[in-house]
Amino acid sequence: MNIRLFCTFIGIIWLTSACNSNKQKITETLSQMMDKEIVFPNALQAKILGRDTIVDVLGKKGYKIVTFADSSGCTDCRLNFYGWKMKMDQAKAWNKPVDFVFILQPKDELGLVSLLKFNELDLVVFYDKNTDFIRQNHLSSDPLYQTFLINSENKIVLVGNPISNAALWNLYKETIESQP
Repeated sequence: MNIRLFCTFIGIIWLTSACNSNKQKITETLSQMMDKEIVFPNALQAKILGRDTIVDVLGKKGYKIVTFADSSGCTDCRLNFYGWKMKMDQAKAWNKPVDFVFILQPKDELGLVSLLKFNELDLVVFYDKNTDFIRQNHLSSDPLYQTFLINSENKIVLVGNPISNAALWNLYKETIESQP
């Protein structure tokens, strides 16, 4: 990853977390995450609107925007499915494809399905009932670090949720479109 992109990214994270007085910890966490290879556990269950399905998106080459969430708090508030729907629609116009991967640990699977239907999202959601994804990848439980962009080698390129951050969304787009 080039230094200019990394510095821009660090600046964006600092702006989005201005309330956090521990900027050194943010920088350290981001540095540890960058270029880290992500492993997708075999135990992940793929479902579309609550029904089991078989997909190969995890083994597919190319960029993926990965977001994961545990069962704490309000799933709809944390994930903002409507915001993701808008971003996925925008990404269809990019000159390079990107896959969106949602890995969730819902307390209430029926509630999750209802949220997906309400937001008109018939996308694949991976259920991680045993927190294998977080444990195997040694990822933070802090929502600030639970969305990231990975490249064809499943290595983290960018970290941060672009849903309510236009500058970060543009950085995701530029990163994806600038690759050969």
